[in-house]
Amino acid sequence: MPDHPGVIDPLIQRAQQAYTPARLAVYDALVLGLFCSLVWRCPRRSMVRLYERAAGAAHLDIGPGTGYFLDRCRFPVPDPRITLLDLSAECLQASARRLARYRPRTCRANLLEPLPLPSGHFDSVAMNLVLHTVPGGWDAKGVVFGEVARVLRPGGTLFGTTVLAEGVRMNALTRRLLAEQHRRGNFQNQGDGPDGLARALREHFPVSRVVVRGSVAVFRATA
Repeated sequence: MPDHPGVIDPLIQRAQQAYTPARLAVYDALVLGLFCSLVWRCPRRSMVRLYERAAGAAHLDIGPGTGYFLDRCRFPVPDPRITLLDLSAECLQASARRLARYRPRTCRANLLEPLPLPSGHFDSVAMNLVLHTVPGGWDAKGVVFGEVARVLRPGGTLFGTTVLAEGVRMNALTRRLLAEQHRRGNFQNQGDGPDGLARALREHFPVSRVVVRGSVAVFRATA
């Protein structure tokens, strides 16, 4: 697929700078292992289970990272049709290489622009550990939910997780490292709480659910 990054917010560009090849090399152990379990208190095994329960035969992964979760997912069919979408060329290359056995398609795009994908095409869409890197409140971030609803077939599923900054219990370690992520520009989730996420999902999906685990929102919605 051709690249369609559109106009990129400087805050998004800054967050993308974290995904260098060197950092991606330690991403699974550091971010998905240490941070998810000890800092955000939502272990990666919970996210693997979310994939296995919700991923369909035609799947779009928005923000695939290193491809860790897709690599471990047991899909309902032996040959799922996978599309990887990200603004980071490094993430797309790393995840596509890891998932080469599925021959995934890749699409470089900006989430805050219309997605260059066909309507009603996917059985499932994942946004795992993505939304906390997108600037703006839920009204701004909710734009992507409208696009996801468009590319899902009727009855298709959106699922994912995002780190919250409001409305959740945090220990001293979580508060300190969240502030550090804000300072570095890696996270853009200031003001993000579970109620705002639930409201944004309801605007675009007839059925949705948000569950808080640690400082992470686990969400699922049906088109």
